[in-house]
Amino acid sequence: MDAACPNPGSRLTRTRTTALGTGLLLALLASSAALAASTIELQASTTVNIAAGRTETVTVGYPDALEYGNATYAGRTVVLGPPAGARGATPSRGAVKVLSAGSVLGGSAYKVRIHNANRSGTAPLRVAVTAITREPLPHS
Repeated sequence: MDAACPNPGSRLTRTRTTALGTGLLLALLASSAALAASTIELQASTTVNIAAGRTETVTVGYPDALEYGNATYAGRTVVLGPPAGARGATPSRGAVKVLSAGSVLGGSAYKVRIHNANRSGTAPLRVAVTAITREPLPHS
């Protein structure tokens, strides 16, 4: 028995119970709305070694490409550094330039053209290319 409310059937107890039930219902609705408004992000990536003075073209397919009309596509290129056990002088990551990047093959792949401008005799650099698909839920 509550000291503030000696009568369990009083109006004060019913108000607390109703407020608790309403709060729980609102929390459930908010979590289901957040789930409905969420986005799935799928990624596919590949890593290549680019020798000093060389230009490479890398193509990575988007996961679930063109499967859903409300999906968006993006890409990312990251210079990781020299591969383990590489011979040569230490290369500069800043010398790697992305010459072009974008969707190709009707929007089903991400293509990047990368140039390693380090001088001859330096170690190659690893570059990771990632294709990203973002699918808002629910699928349409």
